[in-house]
Amino acid sequence: MNKDNSSMQMDPQLALRLLAEGAVLVIAGVPEGTEFGIDLCAHTIGPNFRGVKMIPPGVHYVWCASRGPYGDTAPRVGFAHFFHPNEILVREWDNELEELRPRRIAEPEVERERIRRNLAQLERVLAPYDYRYVCPWKDLTGSVTESCVERCRPSEGTIRTNIELQSCPDAERPRGGGAGTSNGSKRNAAARLLLDESELLPDLKPVEGTAPRFTPVPQRVPNDALPSDVSRHAMDCIEAVDKLICSFESSNALIEEVQLAYAFFLVGYSVESLAHWRKLLGLLAHSQTAVTSHKLTYMKYSEVLAHQLPHLPEELMVPSPHNTVYKDVRELLVNLHAGGLSVSAERLTKRLEKKLGWHFEGLLDEDPEDQPVIIELPEE
Repeated sequence: MNKDNSSMQMDPQLALRLLAEGAVLVIAGVPEGTEFGIDLCAHTIGPNFRGVKMIPPGVHYVWCASRGPYGDTAPRVGFAHFFHPNEILVREWDNELEELRPRRIAEPEVERERIRRNLAQLERVLAPYDYRYVCPWKDLTGSVTESCVERCRPSEGTIRTNIELQSCPDAERPRGGGAGTSNGSKRNAAARLLLDESELLPDLKPVEGTAPRFTPVPQRVPNDALPSDVSRHAMDCIEAVDKLICSFESSNALIEEVQLAYAFFLVGYSVESLAHWRKLLGLLAHSQTAVTSHKLTYMKYSEVLAHQLPHLPEELMVPSPHNTVYKDVRELLVNLHAGGLSVSAERLTKRLEKKLGWHFEGLLDEDPEDQPVIIELPEE
C-alpha cells in the first residue's frame, strides 16, 4: 500500500482525454485529517479535498479511516464500485459510524446532473486519480467484472477489516456426535481438523449483510467420505476442485473472485477476504488431477498468483515450513509440473524468486514423507 503525496506528472493532452472519459467520485463532509485511499494509493484529507476525478473505468476500492484526537487511526472502512466512463458517484460522511455512505437526499440524480454541469468549477477541489498505480492495479483486478462486484460485496455495501459476528442461537448450533458416532466419522472429523483449522473455532455467524458474499469453498475431505477414502481426498482433492469449479458459471468467474477477494484484503485489510483467498489456494494447490483436467483455469490462476503473492503481508513472506501459503504454493508448483503446465510453473517460480526471494530447491524430487516406509519384522 502506498502513501504518496508527491506530485504526479502527466502529459497535458492525456490529462484532457482522461478528464473527458474518466469517472468522478465526490465525497462530502469528511473531516480534515482523515486517511483516504483509492486502490493502491493513500492520502491524508486536507481542507479543500472533495473527491477524485479521472478515475479509469473498472472496479475500484475506496476507503476511509478516521483519526482520533491523539493521532490514532481507526480500522479502514470502505466499499468496492465498478465505475463506468463519465460516471459521477457521490458519497457523504456518516459522523456516527465514521464511514462513507450513499448520499441521503430526495433527488440524487438532480444533484449528479448539477455536479456534471459545474464540473469545471469543481476541478480545483478534486484530486486526479494517480495514474502511476494504474498498471499494478490492473494486474491485480483486470479480470473483475461488474457482476462479480455486485455478487461478492456485502449486501449492505460496506466492507470492514473485521466482519461483525454474533453467536449462534442454541437451536442453530451444530451438535457433536453422540455415543453412537461411528469410528469412521470420528476419523473423518479428525482429518478435517488437520486440513482446516477453522473447525476449531467457536460457532459464530456474521451479522446479516456485513460479510462479503463469496462462493462457499468445498472441504477437501467430504463429510460423507468413507474411512478408506480419507487419505485419497487429502492427497488429491480433485472431487472438491471439480465441485468448486462447477459452482461458477465459467472458469473466468472463479478467477474474478480470486482477484476481488485479494483486493478486498490488500486495500481494505478484510480478514474474511484473506481467509477466503487462502482457502481457495489450499484447495486448488492440492490436486494434480485437477491441473490435468482444467489446464486453462490453472494457467490463469498461476498468472494471477504471480501478481498477488508479492503483495503478501510481511508475516506470510518468510519461506518456511510454518508458512502455509508458501507450502501450498510449493505444492501447486509440483502439481503444475506433473499436470503438464511446466511453462506456467517456471514463470511463477521465477517471479517469486525475483520478488520474494522464494527458492524451491528439489521441487521435483520425491518428498521423503511420500516414500514408502520399510518395516523390518523380527526373525522367528
